[in-house]
Amino acid sequence: PRVSHLTELSMSCWAAEGGARVNLANVIERHPADSVALVDGDRTVTYGELRESIAQRRRHLHQLGVAFGSVVTVAAGNEVGFAVSALAVLGLGGIVMPVNPLSPPPELQLRIDLVESKVMLIGAVGAALLEHDFGVTSIGTTGALPDGLPDDPGIADQSPGATAFYMLTSGVSGEPKVAVLTHANLAWIHEALDGNPEPLSAADVTLGCLPFAHIFGLNVVLLASLRAGSSIVLQRRVDIDESLRLVREHRITMLTGAPPMWQRWAKADAPNDSLATVRHAASGAAALPLGVFEAVRDRYGIEIAQGYGLTETSPIVTLGRGHPVRPSSVGKVLEGVEVALVDGNGVPVDIGDEGEVVVRSPGVFQGYLNDPEMTDSVLTADGWFWTGDIGIFDEDGYLYLVDRIKDVVIVSGFNVFPAEVETVLMGHPDVTGAIVTGSADERTGEKVVAHISGAVDEADLRVHVERHLSRHKCPREYHFLDELPIAPNGKPIRRALR
Repeated sequence: PRVSHLTELSMSCWAAEGGARVNLANVIERHPADSVALVDGDRTVTYGELRESIAQRRRHLHQLGVAFGSVVTVAAGNEVGFAVSALAVLGLGGIVMPVNPLSPPPELQLRIDLVESKVMLIGAVGAALLEHDFGVTSIGTTGALPDGLPDDPGIADQSPGATAFYMLTSGVSGEPKVAVLTHANLAWIHEALDGNPEPLSAADVTLGCLPFAHIFGLNVVLLASLRAGSSIVLQRRVDIDESLRLVREHRITMLTGAPPMWQRWAKADAPNDSLATVRHAASGAAALPLGVFEAVRDRYGIEIAQGYGLTETSPIVTLGRGHPVRPSSVGKVLEGVEVALVDGNGVPVDIGDEGEVVVRSPGVFQGYLNDPEMTDSVLTADGWFWTGDIGIFDEDGYLYLVDRIKDVVIVSGFNVFPAEVETVLMGHPDVTGAIVTGSADERTGEKVVAHISGAVDEADLRVHVERHLSRHKCPREYHFLDELPIAPNGKPIRRALR
């Protein structure tokens, strides 16, 4: 595949010894102090106030021993506390692991132990977590800071290759993984987006409704908007009617959502001019149905541009741009990204033929934490990441996704890996077998479906699952079978159940 000049330039700059130092915590430093950074309900926070809050949080974390390489778990919704916590940790040279604040405590405990987190910062949305002992220092982000804090150590110089985030992901196969992303991985996406025909600017107002614990909401919405000096209107939990009200009230210009959100916005009981101020509408995390694109266009007069990316690519690979939008495509390859479609032997396929999407760019992650075998199975020595997705390029360079090799179920834009759900199901004493698949769902895109063998009560099984898994991972349907389809090698035959 052709290597673009931007890719060569970016890689050589970041790999150079003694090259430019970066820290994502600097994204807010150059903006006017009186410009609005965040709107959280009735609270408005300027960039000056945000910098001060982050400095105070840095002092507290410094007192607790957070330093270079320290891992801090952030369990907060889309609230001021998330931004303050994440940027404070990064400023000290620490590593942030965002988690869903509504996750069950047993699930969070596994994540905390996996990354050896030192501190857990808990926002208002996850306040109930403060009642649990996770074996780490747990602090609420809304309470007053203690007296006698040390001086602010300031923002640490970081090498571009220093780890910034541990992002939870399903990976390409196996159990849930932790993707290791550097300051350079995420910062490069911001620079690449500057080359778009409609880049973010300080004049933009973004709706922050995509969860910041997800790479899409974290890097494309929160960090990119803060870097541009935009204002972000925070929505702690997705409420479709409230989203449209916020768009009207705050004159939102940049609106990004997952396909299920767009589907519900298209059907919402709201004025047809609710999106009149939106100049850029985008969808990602899963394929956008053509009917949803058309419904939004016909009702609100805007066209949704699709994008494609993964946690492992920080996340953007392709982006819809230009008019008219091609609604069935996920767009063209972002400048500076290399994409090839290959067959099972790694040989590039012809235009119009199906092939696995492989990606190389400065945004590609460093690997899965403590899992070199899985990393080596998807990431080559020369930087190509094998995504497990199947796509087709047309003559004009537009990419179309047609299938997934991996068995991930995408619920409201979140990846759910069947193996994790199956492990929990098999933990019930009356379950003798479990196979999990996905099924189309009008509201969430896909839903989790469990196929069970064993003499087990469904209500009891549902309670068991809800104790151990986040809501979006819990099966919505249960089918009880005398025998499950298992291949001779012991692996489930999921296609027989879909």
